[in-house]
Amino acid sequence: MRQAGARSVLRRQLSRTNMIALSCGIALASTMMLTALLGLWVAEKRRVEARDYIADLASSVAPAIRAADSRSIHEIATALVNTSVIRKLEITSRTGLLELIVRDENLTRRQERNLLAYAQPVDFTRQAGGTGQLSFYFADPTFWSTWILRGICLFAAVALALLVWRAPPALADSAFKRELLEGRMRRRRRRAKLNRFSRSFALSERKSLPATTAFGELFESESEMVVLISVTGQIVDASHGWLTAGGYRREKVLNVHMTEFIADPDRRMVADRLERMRSSGLSQAGTLKYLRADGSSIDIWFSAVPVSTPDGDNFILAVIRELPEISGSADAHTPLLTDPLTGLLNRMGFERALDRLLANPDRDVICVLVDFDRFKTIVDHHGFRTGEEVLRGFVKRLTPALDEMTAAARLGGDEFAFVLAGPDAKARAEALASAIQDAIYLPFIVKTASITTNVSTGIACAPDHATDGTDLLRLATIAVSVQKNAGRHGTLWFEPEMFANARRRAETEAHLQRGIEENLFEPHFQPIISFAGGATIGFEALIRINHPEKGVIMPGEFIAIAEETEQIVPAGRQFFAKTLAGFRQISRALRNDALYLAVNLSPVQLTPDMIDFMAEKLDAFSIDPARLTVEITEAVFLEDSERIRASLQKLRLMGCRLALDDFGTGYSSLSYLSRLQVDVIKIDQSFTRNLTDHDAAVASRSRRLIEGIAAISLNMGCQMVAEGVENGEQARQVHAIGAQYGQGYLYSRPLSLAATIAKLSSG
Repeated sequence: MRQAGARSVLRRQLSRTNMIALSCGIALASTMMLTALLGLWVAEKRRVEARDYIADLASSVAPAIRAADSRSIHEIATALVNTSVIRKLEITSRTGLLELIVRDENLTRRQERNLLAYAQPVDFTRQAGGTGQLSFYFADPTFWSTWILRGICLFAAVALALLVWRAPPALADSAFKRELLEGRMRRRRRRAKLNRFSRSFALSERKSLPATTAFGELFESESEMVVLISVTGQIVDASHGWLTAGGYRREKVLNVHMTEFIADPDRRMVADRLERMRSSGLSQAGTLKYLRADGSSIDIWFSAVPVSTPDGDNFILAVIRELPEISGSADAHTPLLTDPLTGLLNRMGFERALDRLLANPDRDVICVLVDFDRFKTIVDHHGFRTGEEVLRGFVKRLTPALDEMTAAARLGGDEFAFVLAGPDAKARAEALASAIQDAIYLPFIVKTASITTNVSTGIACAPDHATDGTDLLRLATIAVSVQKNAGRHGTLWFEPEMFANARRRAETEAHLQRGIEENLFEPHFQPIISFAGGATIGFEALIRINHPEKGVIMPGEFIAIAEETEQIVPAGRQFFAKTLAGFRQISRALRNDALYLAVNLSPVQLTPDMIDFMAEKLDAFSIDPARLTVEITEAVFLEDSERIRASLQKLRLMGCRLALDDFGTGYSSLSYLSRLQVDVIKIDQSFTRNLTDHDAAVASRSRRLIEGIAAISLNMGCQMVAEGVENGEQARQVHAIGAQYGQGYLYSRPLSLAATIAKLSSG
């Protein structure tokens, strides 16, 4: 029995050895064959290069041989054969009058049989006459290596065939089969062990990081308050603990937006946090009021993090804790009420401080709300961490202006609030507002970046404007919004008339959304005229909302809000597609394919995706990109970022022209003009209009401004268009100063497509 077992082991070892040898042999033969084939390819490449060299040589000597006499031809041929390249040269004519063969003295018959040949036709113009042929014979530079490689390739092919022929009997060996099966089973057991380890490791990760586990038993917990939210804000799943705390049923909350479960004062903050997570991918934390099903609310702390499924789907996971009732000044700076970034109070701490001060109705309580202007641009351009350093720097500069009677808080993001009380509260609020503006006057230096920013400040007073904290904070927020709409960077006290402004803003946002959904955005076209001959050289397309009930809504009523809410992005795409369709009709009506089209793009719209969309539509409407002029304003300089630079570069590569609109009214910079390579500078209509102002000083000043713009345009090689030309005198003056083109009511108001076509058709 032992002998039988020993024979079995020996047979298995021999089978394994044979199979290893067989595998190695196949691998070696395959490698030899591939190497030989590669060598043959290289040899052929060298042979082609040698033939190309001879062809160039033949082309260069053919003119000399064609014009030479017989003696000179022989001398040229001898000189060529004496080189190391040409071994034999034959020169013959079809008439038979010339037949010359020159060989290398050292050329043997055997070597001659292996020469490569190249023939070059030639027209003789001297004694030989007629046409003939030059035959160049040269050595094959890869002759021996080619034969050796062919031998290696043949040997490898034969060996590979024999090894493959021998493989089936080896594979049929029962001992080897058992060896393969056992090896397969060992690999399976090892893989299963690794899978168990991976699962146990993942489980340990979940236990150590409960805030990042959105899937599994966590949603079955009765004690944990956890919500899984889609990237657009809808609830995907919620734990039993969250549902119980709010008194909700699961089927009633799924697919409902998260802000519906937040008390009114905190809804905007939650929406901002969700947007910030979508844009930056960074986690968020804070305190807010959670709205129960019965209408009551509780104070909660939340931590939200972005999570992904194994399938690549993205969600937001919020882990929530209910806060105990906190009251009294002794608890005012507990960690639950403190902003971790700045050390100020957070939203909940501020609301409690505001409520305590409002509990005494006999004194003024002032709420000062501060919101940074274009803070998202700072984050997009310099990064989230740099934005945080700017906020810290702002607090550090402002701290000396805060007295012990002022409660200061960071409500979230780039929003700060301050509350003051007492008989001199209004005067102190004015001083604080001035200190806030001083704090952001100088640039913030973060590492090597110098960052300039502005803030908008809104102030509301109790009991003049409101009697409870929620309303007071809301009214200060309205004042901030009005200040931003008025041009940002300033301080504004709340006034009752602002309610009407807030209502109008809400209506405008509704109009914008309806315009997007119902395809209501339309272009109106205004011609651009050449001063030299009076011909129409192009049209500017201006956006309008053709509202079913309100009629035509002008851009001045909605553009600023559309840019702020980014509704300008879908609206702009709708507008651009309609503009191209209309422009094509106008070009056909005028039978003029040289007209150009000008459209405006805001900084929000300057994205590579938008430029790709424009390129796609230009191609769809068969409009040459060179006929499109994209007008940008000087606000682009304030938001100078990699995104904007990449978008403008894409427009350049497409062949579009760039125009700087309303030049001289914003942040002018010659360095930006040079870098952006602007083709057209447009004079703002206010300058054109003031040329004929009844005040001579105003007219003179406008003329000097336009002369300066004309000088810049001339030096930069830009064309100049005067906007707002309303009468012949204005046209005469801007043309005399240097403007080549004009547009304005003198020529035509902006008209709808139908009205534009009708006007063109009538002459």
